[in-house]
Amino acid sequence: MKFFSYPCNIAEKMSFKKVVAAKIILSILLVFLSCFLVEYFGFNRHFNQYRFLFILAIGYLILFFILFRKKIGQRPEFGFLTVALICGSLISISEPRYYNVSWDEQIHYKNVEKIASNVVNNMHFRPNTIPFSYSIEEQNQLDSIVDSKYKEPKTKSSTEKLTYNRIGYIPSAVALAIGNFIHLPHHIIFIFGRWINLLVYGLIVFFAIRKFKSGKMIMSVVALLPTAIFLAANYNYDSWLTAFTLLGLAYLFSELQLPDKKITGREICIMIGAFVFGLGPKAIYFPLLFLLFLLKPRKFISPKRYKIFILAVSLSIIFVVSTFLVPLISKGPGKGDHRGGEAVNSTEQIKFILKEPVAYAKILGNFMISYINPKNAGGYTTFFAYVGSFKNYLFIIILIILAVVTLTDKNEYDEKSESWKNRLWVIAVYLATVALICTALYVSFTPVKSPSIAGVQPRYLIPLTFPLLFILGSSRIKNRMNGNLYNLIIFSIMAFVLLKGTWDLIIKNYY
Repeated sequence: MKFFSYPCNIAEKMSFKKVVAAKIILSILLVFLSCFLVEYFGFNRHFNQYRFLFILAIGYLILFFILFRKKIGQRPEFGFLTVALICGSLISISEPRYYNVSWDEQIHYKNVEKIASNVVNNMHFRPNTIPFSYSIEEQNQLDSIVDSKYKEPKTKSSTEKLTYNRIGYIPSAVALAIGNFIHLPHHIIFIFGRWINLLVYGLIVFFAIRKFKSGKMIMSVVALLPTAIFLAANYNYDSWLTAFTLLGLAYLFSELQLPDKKITGREICIMIGAFVFGLGPKAIYFPLLFLLFLLKPRKFISPKRYKIFILAVSLSIIFVVSTFLVPLISKGPGKGDHRGGEAVNSTEQIKFILKEPVAYAKILGNFMISYINPKNAGGYTTFFAYVGSFKNYLFIIILIILAVVTLTDKNEYDEKSESWKNRLWVIAVYLATVALICTALYVSFTPVKSPSIAGVQPRYLIPLTFPLLFILGSSRIKNRMNGNLYNLIIFSIMAFVLLKGTWDLIIKNYY
């Protein structure tokens, strides 16, 4: 069975990778075009376009699994990209518009809009001020009202400079500017602005997975966690952080898998650059850069090159840390986030931590034990923020899949990289990063001397999940299963969980 046919003389000249890439790209374009046409032109009130898109998504996934059933073992990155874009597009297009569905979405959209206003005028669009309805007829009416209202001339909106901590907004800002420039309907522009995050997320993780010698399915499953896909399909900068840190980790761990190979200057630049770009929105994850010190001098062509690498990593750490430490020192901690309540006072909280470090260590330790407990992992695996949580059996399926790939997705390439020293270093970085995140929220969001820590979201663990699972796996466990069948089963299960959860929380509500 062939999806696309090529003349023999052309097909013979094209490599396998190019043929596969062409099929994937054309398939993705068909998915996006289908979704765009359905959403742009709409249907009458008797037709539920969201259920139609749901069926279309299932059809495309089945088609992909049939076409690539014999190749998915060697190219799992294509499996990830297909599942991520199809399921993520369904979420991005079908979830409520003009309504706060994701964490702080109204704030993120406002920031994106201000950045886009540097390029294009008439960006005054406030979706959270417009009601939402699961009625197809009412939703179409609201779309018409929005599209007509925002065609009216407006004065230039306030703009905002693109700073380091806001680089995660670039994809959405570009999408809004393009949509506004070519005069798309505003409800389409709003969807386009959040969908573009999914595309960027999928492409970056695609190249990260492709870099590995083993562990491809561990990264694929972590990147396909429903909460991660939900974040990528909305306005936020979490997906930017996750995607780029995964890219940096992929380059790092792939080098550890090949201890006798010399690392190139290009690979060093991509590795460090991915972390620096990714940490922009949330510099508190800077301990991840310390993982780069796992590379040994023998990986470099000369001692001088190794010293330059150490210097580059050190300067990168200093730069990232300075982006939040300098403002803290120069302006002071202030009173903290008002959303935490009137009892929040950052200055007094810091004094408490410094004055009673043992007491705070107990508070931090008790909180972290509960926070990183796998029983509570539903908050960063199967949770769609204000839309709701998946059914419990879907969460259990995700935990099982994570355990399976962690134990079975390693091979001979990992024998020299899974030393106890490496494992302890990764675990230490993981715990240090979690402790810093918790401390930051204790200072800025929690009442003074509180016995617990407020504001620490489970989703903050997503960027830290892959390195922990990757290092916990063992090459001693041999996976004798056919690679094509193994990957096909994993991707099918992840697609099922994503689709079932999306149906339960979003699609079936439309009438």
